[in-house]
Amino acid sequence: MIKVPKLRFNSGWRGMGAVVREKDTRSTKELLNTIEYFSSKADNDIKELLPEIKTMNPKYLGLVSDTLEFANSHIMLFKKTNLNDRLPNGKTVLSMLLPKIVKGAKTEHKALDFAMDVINNTDQMASERFLTELSLSNVFENPDKSRIFEAARPMVKDIAETTLRPPYFANRSLENFVSFINLLTSDKAKVDKVGFLKPFADFISETFKSNKPIVVPDFICSDAPKQKILENMNTLSKMAPVFEKQNSNINVVDFVLKNTNLK
Repeated sequence: MIKVPKLRFNSGWRGMGAVVREKDTRSTKELLNTIEYFSSKADNDIKELLPEIKTMNPKYLGLVSDTLEFANSHIMLFKKTNLNDRLPNGKTVLSMLLPKIVKGAKTEHKALDFAMDVINNTDQMASERFLTELSLSNVFENPDKSRIFEAARPMVKDIAETTLRPPYFANRSLENFVSFINLLTSDKAKVDKVGFLKPFADFISETFKSNKPIVVPDFICSDAPKQKILENMNTLSKMAPVFEKQNSNINVVDFVLKNTNLK
């Protein structure tokens, strides 16, 4: 019996940049059928994963199906899918990635939740770039790294909207997108600061009428106690009208991290 896949994405030209996708409503049976269909077209090392895939947490079958759909896509892009690129070790990105997804579904699933949010908020090229990075990551052997992905997850949509600016051949926005994610999930980043970055950014936007840039690396890598940051944020909110009147170029991150003399 020929299995007919139930695809999630439209064929032909698709929107680019920060794209919010509709919820995946496919059943477990439909997802497994689609995965088997695509796996029949893939290398043998992918086929060998099918028994494990069939026992996976159904929550992550959509991620497997989406990844295989990307790898077999014929949409109108100015470059081919990079999930089929061959790495120096002789394996494709796809054959490196899928075993990690299968393993992550059993152990460190937080990075997989993050990956699904990336797919649900970006176009195919941005999603593929992230999945390529994930195929080379050691996150599934590092529980602390997985916690970083969990902390950064609420910012996926904002990161996409801030960084992705198609057409990509004319700028570095794809690189900026991946670099921002790599920055937030770096070994130097502190989980509590990454998790507090979005509330802090929202606070700055609400507190100041003028644009006040946030030096992200300084904030997320800081050892400053969160209580001190909250105290200094309270002081900053009171002083904001003065800084606005003076048209001050105040470094808001320095203020909340280092202004320890303020009472």
